[in-house]
Amino acid sequence: MWLLKDTPALLTDLYELTMAQVYFKKRMAETAYFEVYIRKLPENWGFFVMAGLDEVESFLREFRFSEADIDYLRSTRLFAEDFLHYLATFEPDVKIRSLPEGTLFFPDEPVMEVAGPLICAQLLESYILNILGFSIIQATLATRISLAAKNAVVVDFGLRRCQGPVASLRSARAAQMAGFRATSNVFAARQLDFTASGTMAHSFVHVHESQEEAFRSFAEAYGEDSILLVDTYDSIEGIKQAAELARQFFKEKNVKLRGIRIDSGDLVKLSKFAREHFRQQGVCFLKIFVSGDLDEFAIEDLLSHGAEVDGFGVGTRLAVSRLAPAVEIVYKIVQYGEKAVFKTSPGKQTRPGRKTIKRVKEKHYRRDIISPLKSETDDLLKPFESAEKMPTIQQRLTVELSALDDSIKAIRNPGKYAIEFARIS
Repeated sequence: MWLLKDTPALLTDLYELTMAQVYFKKRMAETAYFEVYIRKLPENWGFFVMAGLDEVESFLREFRFSEADIDYLRSTRLFAEDFLHYLATFEPDVKIRSLPEGTLFFPDEPVMEVAGPLICAQLLESYILNILGFSIIQATLATRISLAAKNAVVVDFGLRRCQGPVASLRSARAAQMAGFRATSNVFAARQLDFTASGTMAHSFVHVHESQEEAFRSFAEAYGEDSILLVDTYDSIEGIKQAAELARQFFKEKNVKLRGIRIDSGDLVKLSKFAREHFRQQGVCFLKIFVSGDLDEFAIEDLLSHGAEVDGFGVGTRLAVSRLAPAVEIVYKIVQYGEKAVFKTSPGKQTRPGRKTIKRVKEKHYRRDIISPLKSETDDLLKPFESAEKMPTIQQRLTVELSALDDSIKAIRNPGKYAIEFARIS
């Protein structure tokens, strides 16, 4: 489990354990089937992307109640010794059907089914929701950012603004899944076999006697990997100084510096100026990267206004999903033993029984049909045991996006995908 020194069993809500003790006392051990789904899309989103199964696999593998866990539960005085003894030897025994990672999906569709003895399936609820909820948010948002950026390079800059290190890893992995080129998060780069990338901070310029000296020091150290941050003082002057240094390095050392980064100001105007200036100075090889509170909306607007940009650094708005920080993801029982069950609460109704999802495709995906469980090879819910390799997930997402109508992928005011529920009794 990423960055957790202790076992993950107590990462749960108390009511999971209090209910489990009652099930234990009453010997309620028939197979329970729980579904995970999301009730609605955030504003301006047309789809979700399935993600998080690698962490679910790790959670199931490492789930156990340690001696310290049992001692803590005993101290609450809520649990009998026979139940605590049961927990001390507990191991999860569930079968999972899930959408594979990188699969597109839509509101109210089951994305995962967890089946197992009632106590077992119940105890997994809280952390599975924790894993899947934010992982899906990040994968979907990163995909939207990649769509907005078109063919430009995108790099994850979000570590310093994430709500904790685990969130930063989920965010970096989502960026990797969505086709970002790299991450600034070195730990994530190592953990995920993802490219690490970075430039310099404004402080690097401040501590040198001049901006020119800072640029030269960096270029001498990193050569063709050098990206110079040009907006510490006057961005136009910074662009000119970077171009002159690039011209000198190419002429004297045959070294092509990689580019510049602009982190503030009118990014459209500055990028256009930089492109033209680089052309005039004979350093067209310099790439233009921009950053600074970017998201899919800002990127779409920049490109629509003619910004001359080769790459984007996306930080806070991806890392915390500022405009969609949470989704209504739920884990609901739909069958216990042979009995299909459902909830009728207004606005929170559930549909009983196990289900199959079929996706109808003509030229593009047309609709999903959700019906009572059938043994069909084209069911979108597949048996899950272990996470797939990242290239497989990336390829699936690419194929899925190519089959989705452009209207559903729109960054603003997307169309609505059709979901059809066959009669479920």
